[in-house]
Amino acid sequence: MEADFNSTQKKCPSYIAKAGAQLFGVVNKDGKVRFITPLTVTEEFIETNDHLEQRFRFTGKCIEKGCAQWNDYDLKCSLPGKVQLLDFPEVPEMSFCPIRNQCRWFFQDGASACFSCNEITRNMEELLLNIQS
Repeated sequence: MEADFNSTQKKCPSYIAKAGAQLFGVVNKDGKVRFITPLTVTEEFIETNDHLEQRFRFTGKCIEKGCAQWNDYDLKCSLPGKVQLLDFPEVPEMSFCPIRNQCRWFFQDGASACFSCNEITRNMEELLLNIQS
């Protein structure tokens, strides 16, 4: 399944919680993310919810070189590779994802980037910044 993407179409599946971002996942009690049809985040949502990045998943435009996770040598996001190094249980199939056809991680790493995606919340990114890939 190959798609033709340009930079403006690629979305980061680990975006920050800010007005204008798209909410596309909710963390269940078991800690896994349940993906939903994206909703635009408002200032009111930000102000009335706490621990946003521990409770929700957000997406927005991939900013490539403007992100700490961008690998200039490989010209791709390094985060999905780091996620794949973590010891998550193997999943036999990809779960529903409303942004897959625009996802930076899927575009560059295919299905392997999807298998543990619902295990990830943005607050884990601090831990993953220190993992060498």
